[in-house]
Amino acid sequence: MKLQQLHVLLAVVEEGGIRAAARRLHLSQAAVTKSMQTLEEDAGQQLLVRKARGVLLTPAGERLLLRARAIARQVTLAQEELRQAAGEDAGTVRVGVTPFLTLTALGPAFNWFRQRYRQVEVQVSEGLMARVLPRLREGTIDIAAVAVDVGDLPGGEFRCERLLQVPQCVVARVGHPVLSDPTAQALVALEWVATHPIGTGAHPQADAMFALAGVAPPARVVQCDSLAALTLLRHSDAVGMFPQPLLGHPETIGIVAVEGAALHPCDLEVLLLTRADVPLTSAAEHFAHCLTQVALDAVRGA
Repeated sequence: MKLQQLHVLLAVVEEGGIRAAARRLHLSQAAVTKSMQTLEEDAGQQLLVRKARGVLLTPAGERLLLRARAIARQVTLAQEELRQAAGEDAGTVRVGVTPFLTLTALGPAFNWFRQRYRQVEVQVSEGLMARVLPRLREGTIDIAAVAVDVGDLPGGEFRCERLLQVPQCVVARVGHPVLSDPTAQALVALEWVATHPIGTGAHPQADAMFALAGVAPPARVVQCDSLAALTLLRHSDAVGMFPQPLLGHPETIGIVAVEGAALHPCDLEVLLLTRADVPLTSAAEHFAHCLTQVALDAVRGA
């Protein structure tokens, strides 16, 4: 099994077919087909099912694809590390960042990073746990700055640095009728907005909040990304949970804590995760340092 064959597999899957992969790799279709056939012979099983409109991966192909992506990324990281060690301002840093840090620390951290690395490409994606961990595992991101409920931390698969512990509160729009009588019964009768499931058993800490108050979880939950959650909270009678330090930021104007609420969310733990078996490049390590220090300074100054 050769590295070039894995690159061909990636191109075929990402481009959706042999012809498009051949164009991307500047090879003939016959060469791409031969490479895939040889890879399947080496693997001892079928990896692709060729269709009229492209290709489909077999279960074996799906498993190999994950490895191929990780291997290709490691080769790229090795090349970037050598170039950066030689003083070049080059490479790519891929980061998954929890919405809390996006709104509080990402901007200053990025500006600090740019003072040293002006040409390194930075790719940032929203770092909700369920979305980030598979990408960190397969090597398509290098750093994950994520928030989890305290006690719901990942195992020893990743290097884990605890950054912050952030209090949460129940929130609603300014002028919401529930603000005058925030009983547990009144709150769960409303529609909720959340970035994770509620009341399904998939998020035990959130479910425990309702159990401790002696009420069932809300029957109506809109699950969405953080930007959509902000919009829905601001323009509807839905309620939700928020990291308390976010209130007062420009992005949360019109959203307030429900003072005296009978529901008490647990704190969030903000973690910095990297793969235990993969060292960061110099640029990625510096980005992690900038993000960590800005986040810690923000908390100390709060």
